[in-house]
Amino acid sequence: MTLDTAREALLDDARRLAQQTIADADAEAAARLADARTQADAVLARARAEGEAEGRAQAAREQARQRFAAHMQVLAARRASYDALLARARTAALALREGPGYPELLDRLGAAARDDLGADAELTVDPPELGGVLARAGSRAVDYTLVGLAERCVHDLGRRVAELWR
Repeated sequence: MTLDTAREALLDDARRLAQQTIADADAEAAARLADARTQADAVLARARAEGEAEGRAQAAREQARQRFAAHMQVLAARRASYDALLARARTAALALREGPGYPELLDRLGAAARDDLGADAELTVDPPELGGVLARAGSRAVDYTLVGLAERCVHDLGRRVAELWR
């Protein structure tokens, strides 16, 4: 074997080794690239699922907030209606002061207060802005004012008032 032949043989071996190394590197790069793509796809799928779950949770929170706000509006409207009913009842009760039977009503309310508290009860007859009778005997008291009676009547309507909102 001559020096040229040996050199050619060594060069051929080096070329084959270089080609094999390049092929191995290409295969490893392709495998790593495929693995990176698989991992990226998994990360993307997880992120998409998490984003969708967060979106659903956020939408549920927003719906709950909107339902709560709507419920609060309904309650506010009901309260305004109740307050208006109460104001009308107070006004109507106080209008009894203008009627011819009001002195007799005061006598009857005073008698009821004395029946409840005893003959020694102190009566306040026709208090300003309340009408009717307030009575006190020691630590006990009764409220037979026109406003108080009207408020109790509206309150006693109870569930029937709720029917106004249906």
